[in-house]
Amino acid sequence: MTEFTETSEDLLRRVIQPRREDSHKGDNGVVCVVGGSRIFHGAPYFSSMAALRTGADLVYLGVPKLIAGSIRSLSPELIVFPIADAKLTTGAADALLKWLPETDSLVLGPGMGRQNLDGAKKIIRDLCLERKIRVSLDAEAQHLEIFSLIKHKECITTPHPGEFKRIFGVDAGNTVEERIESTKRKAAECGITILLKGAKSVITDGVSVYVNGVGSPGMTCGGIGDTISGVIGALIAQTVDTDVKSVEVAAAASYIVGLSGRRAVESKGFHITATDIISEIPLVLKRFDRVV
Repeated sequence: MTEFTETSEDLLRRVIQPRREDSHKGDNGVVCVVGGSRIFHGAPYFSSMAALRTGADLVYLGVPKLIAGSIRSLSPELIVFPIADAKLTTGAADALLKWLPETDSLVLGPGMGRQNLDGAKKIIRDLCLERKIRVSLDAEAQHLEIFSLIKHKECITTPHPGEFKRIFGVDAGNTVEERIESTKRKAAECGITILLKGAKSVITDGVSVYVNGVGSPGMTCGGIGDTISGVIGALIAQTVDTDVKSVEVAAAASYIVGLSGRRAVESKGFHITATDIISEIPLVLKRFDRVV
């Protein structure tokens, strides 16, 4: 049987960084979220709010122009860049990159929908290869063509079992042991950290393996995967210039969202939304706050 580590508070204590007493805006993580489509405006919103609730100072959000106003109306805390095209074309990606200030992490794909990957690849080349920031991939941005660009770049992808089969052409498996073996093998082949979501999520970079079983059967509402991606985005932004690995970040994010979902269910029963879970994130993380 493959050895693995259960997610725990000890992991959070390692991943969650202390805040400097003299810190100011931008010192505690700047996240860029790119996604959304004509149908899916909620996904990038959930990712962005999850990043803010995890403690990121700023979130820049690039979404199609036709949903930008709707998202702005949901939260004044978000800095929204309206992408002119309905999809992430090369031209749209170029316009976003010319505008985008310095950022510490990228969340690419929530709500993006199926499309040509040229725009996504342009963003990856600029941010991940030239500016050398880490990325969390979600939804349709999870693709072997993207993985090939960021191989061994400490980046993270977050498939559910259906997406795992779409991406890799094989079933992840039914038992935890099968899921560990298949996920570990594909993570090693692609040089990427995989967070395979489920009641027992498997997180591996092909070497280290974590399993997160913390959560609730009430966590079946839409938007939870987007929430995880946003938490990852904040944590990889906050662990720049540390020795915290992406596999630790992904495992910690799964644990944080699991704890937050459990708290939401304890409060509201099996009647929660992603927003309920996001609102619990600060209450989960508060006791890990510290100043240096």
